[in-house]
Amino acid sequence: MSFDYFILAMIWGVSIIVLFLAIPKSRIREFVAVFLFFQALTWIFSITLTEFGALSTEVRLFKDATKISFTSEFTFYPTLAVVFHRFFPEKSGKLRVILHYLLFVGIILLYMYLLDKFTGIMNVEIPEQLIRTFFNFIFEFWLLRQYILWLMGTISRQAQHGSEDQQQWK
Repeated sequence: MSFDYFILAMIWGVSIIVLFLAIPKSRIREFVAVFLFFQALTWIFSITLTEFGALSTEVRLFKDATKISFTSEFTFYPTLAVVFHRFFPEKSGKLRVILHYLLFVGIILLYMYLLDKFTGIMNVEIPEQLIRTFFNFIFEFWLLRQYILWLMGTISRQAQHGSEDQQQWK
């Protein structure tokens, strides 16, 4: 096993551990929605960027299936989205919320930069791709936040109105 595949295995291991530690048992369904929605978002954006040549991954787990990085798009980024949502500053000012977005997008940019510099997993055109990635993930995190607020609002309204399916959400 090469160094690059070892790094991919480490990313999987760390992601699984983080998910077990970050998700409270009482909110598992909410965080499954976060994880799956962010997977869908990153998949759509990554497929598009890869087809236009703006994103390139050299070491892939499923070389014949897709040109995107399965580990990044389906494990690392959604795990980071779970942590983003878990520790979102709900009752804080706008500055704290902006800093929260910037912190998590910064983690993604650092991840991409480190994978480019120290492994053969990802090729990053600096600064063009990092700038595009910055705005892409700001938008994806914002979409995630809007979706989860809508979803959780819908669920709480159903519970308040005595919906027949109320028991399934507990």
